[in-house]
Amino acid sequence: MDKTRVVIGSYNVENLFAKKDIAPGSKTRPKSEASQAALAENLRQADADIVALQEVSSRETLENFLKAQDLAAMYPHVAHVPGNSERGINVAIISKYPFETIVTHKDSTFPLADGSGQTRFSRDFLRADVDVDGIPGADVTVYTTHSKSRRPSPPGETPAHVQRLSEAKAMREIAEREMSPYPGRLFVITGDLNDSTDDASVQAILNPPEGGEPWRDSLEHLPADERNTWPSSPQRGGRYGPEQFDHIIYPDSKHEQLKEAKIHRYEQSADGKIRNVSATASDHLMITAEFEITK
Repeated sequence: MDKTRVVIGSYNVENLFAKKDIAPGSKTRPKSEASQAALAENLRQADADIVALQEVSSRETLENFLKAQDLAAMYPHVAHVPGNSERGINVAIISKYPFETIVTHKDSTFPLADGSGQTRFSRDFLRADVDVDGIPGADVTVYTTHSKSRRPSPPGETPAHVQRLSEAKAMREIAEREMSPYPGRLFVITGDLNDSTDDASVQAILNPPEGGEPWRDSLEHLPADERNTWPSSPQRGGRYGPEQFDHIIYPDSKHEQLKEAKIHRYEQSADGKIRNVSATASDHLMITAEFEITK
């Protein structure tokens, strides 16, 4: 039986915007050259095979970043679909391996958790089926999202915590439905969920009240105070305490395939020219999970 290892990452790269991506009047600023260099260094040192990204602007800006930072050969495959954010803040997936299928769920509608109506994903719930071993047929499916921020919603809009819970319920339902024809395939839900493992939205993915197979968070083996992925440095959190906002979630039935999971924090670049790499790159830390794929 053939076995292949694959490392899957999730990384909120904090406003990977070029000047032309920014809407008039927006407070967003282009990502600085120093931050881009640190971001590239973080990706190189982590060396994941597939990376789900959040807070990406346009596909062109992402591809320009990869080229400028000599990462295009490392990650030749890019999945990017403009989502629902009015600010143009999107999710994407970059990969060393080719995609067989890319699916957007930005137009999917689903019930609000409080029963007050219907909604859509704040950005998208992007899916990529990846061929890791070169044999026809996808070996792993990666979903990624960026859930509604914890910032208070304006008066008259759906409360942020209700939107996050609604999105989480939809993620679980969509992934279960779409993966049911492929019972042997590994799939993961990744992204910045803007909630920690014990919060209602993440629990709705891991242990839905309707029952079903439990799913697991790749960082569950760490003590709670060692799972935090935001902020990347204490100075960046302001008055807010650290949280685990970034997740790689997988079915319990695939637990034996998980070989390692970790948070990546780099203080210095390989050539010694960049200090505080992770904190300069983003306000989030990158996480990875290594799985064994069996065929």
